[in-house]
Amino acid sequence: MKNYDISNMSTSRRRETRETCIEVRLDIEGQGRVQADTGVQLLDEILLAIALGGGWDMRVKARGDLETGDHHTVEDTAITLGSAISQEIKKGIGSSSVPAGSSLARAAVRFGQAGYQGSFHLEKQMLEGMSLENFSHFLRALAYNGGFNLFISAEGGDDRSRIEAMSLALGRAIKKAAKNEI
Repeated sequence: MKNYDISNMSTSRRRETRETCIEVRLDIEGQGRVQADTGVQLLDEILLAIALGGGWDMRVKARGDLETGDHHTVEDTAITLGSAISQEIKKGIGSSSVPAGSSLARAAVRFGQAGYQGSFHLEKQMLEGMSLENFSHFLRALAYNGGFNLFISAEGGDDRSRIEAMSLALGRAIKKAAKNEI
């Protein structure tokens, strides 16, 4: 994993609980430089796709009680990232549709009011070290802690392509909201 100078990133958040320690540094006006080290391969890929979709510079380092499962790490990462996003963006509306493989995802966000509605189905129980039921928990925690209302959906393809498309669409929608584009 490539190391980037993160000293000039505009927002930094840390969350420490009995189960986890999460550090997030974020610059939404970045160039798409991303480091994600959570110990959960799929979560790292989700974070990468969100940040690349949004064009952010981001560094996430998470340590959790993975021996008991990925739930705490996934949820606490979303809480911490959401908190960082809420410091960067206070208002705005954005949406995006993104294909990946044979999947199509749509994401719409509105900052200033928190909420979550997901319309997608994941078939497997686990993928790359992450329980797929935790993907919804991740999205909900991200939206509520980020201070935005999130509507997200995906259809077609397999679990991997749906998750990739949704993650990219979410990053793009947040980027548009930050610029207050509709």
